[in-house]
Amino acid sequence: MNLTEKYKQPTMVNWYDPRQLYATALKAMVSGTFASYADNRELQAALDPEKKSIDCSTDAESKQKLDEIWIDYVSDTGDGFNSTYTVADLVAQSLKVTLNSDYSGDRIADSANWDLPAGQLLILGGDQVYPTPSMNEYDTRFKIPFSAASKKHQPDDKINRKMFAIPGNHDWYDGLGNFIKLFCQKRRIGNWQTLQKRSYYALQLPQNYWLWAIDVQLNSDIDQPQKDYFQEIAFKHMKHGDQVILCTSEPAWVYKVIHRKDESYKRLKFFEQIFITEDRYGCTGGKKFKLVATLTGDLHHYSRYEEHKKTSEGIEYINHLITAGGGGAFLHPTHNLPQTLTGLDEKNDPILRNTQFKDPEMKACFPTKKKSRKIANQILRFPFNNVVFWVTMTAIQLLLAWMLQSTTQYQELNFMQQLADVHSFGGLFSVVFDHLFLNPPVLVICLAVIAGMTVFTDSNSGKRNYQWFGALHGLIQLFSMFLFIWLFSWINISILAIKSDLVFFLVYVVETLLIGGLAGSFIFGLYLWFSSLFLDIHINESFSSFGNPHFKNFLRIHITPDGNIAIYPIGIEKVVTNWKQEGNGENLTFNSVDKAQYYLIEPPIIIKNISK
Repeated sequence: MNLTEKYKQPTMVNWYDPRQLYATALKAMVSGTFASYADNRELQAALDPEKKSIDCSTDAESKQKLDEIWIDYVSDTGDGFNSTYTVADLVAQSLKVTLNSDYSGDRIADSANWDLPAGQLLILGGDQVYPTPSMNEYDTRFKIPFSAASKKHQPDDKINRKMFAIPGNHDWYDGLGNFIKLFCQKRRIGNWQTLQKRSYYALQLPQNYWLWAIDVQLNSDIDQPQKDYFQEIAFKHMKHGDQVILCTSEPAWVYKVIHRKDESYKRLKFFEQIFITEDRYGCTGGKKFKLVATLTGDLHHYSRYEEHKKTSEGIEYINHLITAGGGGAFLHPTHNLPQTLTGLDEKNDPILRNTQFKDPEMKACFPTKKKSRKIANQILRFPFNNVVFWVTMTAIQLLLAWMLQSTTQYQELNFMQQLADVHSFGGLFSVVFDHLFLNPPVLVICLAVIAGMTVFTDSNSGKRNYQWFGALHGLIQLFSMFLFIWLFSWINISILAIKSDLVFFLVYVVETLLIGGLAGSFIFGLYLWFSSLFLDIHINESFSSFGNPHFKNFLRIHITPDGNIAIYPIGIEKVVTNWKQEGNGENLTFNSVDKAQYYLIEPPIIIKNISK
């Protein structure tokens, strides 16, 4: 963005704008094709042959070892300005937090409030921008909000804060080109300094902790140069028993249960067993490490599961499986999340066999499942949240009516005149079927509506394949279109007795827009609402339809002087929606008299250091 241009705060992405759908689909298709022939991760490795970790365990000035550090973890930023900047504004400052009054978990908080300094490290967990990763989108939806927030809250301690990122699927839509320019060339983003040279990295932290961040590139296998990188880090630089925080860009443990065809969990466990917990193929020289937390985003809510693990010495500990994708993108539901992750083990699979001795249990989610179900009712406002889609449904109905009418214009009674004389559903079906089989182009449109809704159906989620429900949705849409053509024909010809073709046309267009198109759009929203609440499918499509900017979250993590980890999950129930901008260019700032409503989602998650 040119510094002389006036900054315009971006709104939430409208995913049901046909223009947006086309542009995003094209980017996804191109990036998928590109990834099949040229893996940018391999190019990164070629340009950076040294396999080095980044030392965050030592003070840069005094060169002395740190005994504590504060880290912020944020994922799925760069959608609407209000949500993204509210999160960035809180991340950039020290916070005083209290526990959510609605918390009803099994752990008792040991404090009424907590003082949390701003993080020295900022870890970005993927999808830093939506919908596509052009440099202009990175600037307007990510870089400017985070830069302005960090400068607004200039730290008094003068600590050089560092920023690290891994890409999500949206960052990959240009083959990772702009992600590399922004995060892998030692640029400054506000008061944060980027240091990584690849889209994956290893950070050495105080107290024998490490943070590994992996790049799974559009759900593909981890590339060999990346495996070589982590193998060398583990083999040459880590000690047996060191504890690892692993960052990945998708909650594979959830997808394994709610998506029937997902293979990401198997790839994640394979990486974990080879390089972290088991040294399955001797890659780490016999050293084994403890995986104490796995952090991710991709689902835009907060959830935490506890995975019980055991070391080779028989020591039992917990790996906290945390999804914290609340950095700014539209809210995802939580009511579809399973309470227990059953089926992660597979007896016939050497990778997934006996990976744990107890199914992971959900300990907390944000928003609560009860609130998530209540929020889902906003889907029913689909036409008013997606006006362009409403207009598109209107255009389809007008096209259908126009084609049927035009082919009968010179008959004794045209199509709409014939419908005006119909007085039953049986008569309606008879007239429609007669004309469909005499008009192949119209028949193709009708079949395309049914096929389109069938293909649109989320066939990967839920307990079974519900494509039949999508086909039923298509049939209902088609029936609705012909029903309104019949209704408007009867009203305009038999009741209003309109004689002028021009007046008839204008009245019919208005009727279709205000009634027919509205009804078709509402039926689409009703289909998404029912699918989300009762079939556990269309997780993305249902909640992206209204783009709820609230219920954001991020993690503030403290490696303490006594060697433990405290994870503070911060929930933002309501973001600020009236940011006033002042200045321009480098001096751009945002202020508001309102304050974000935030609190701890659950008491601090304490991880004991068992490496000592």
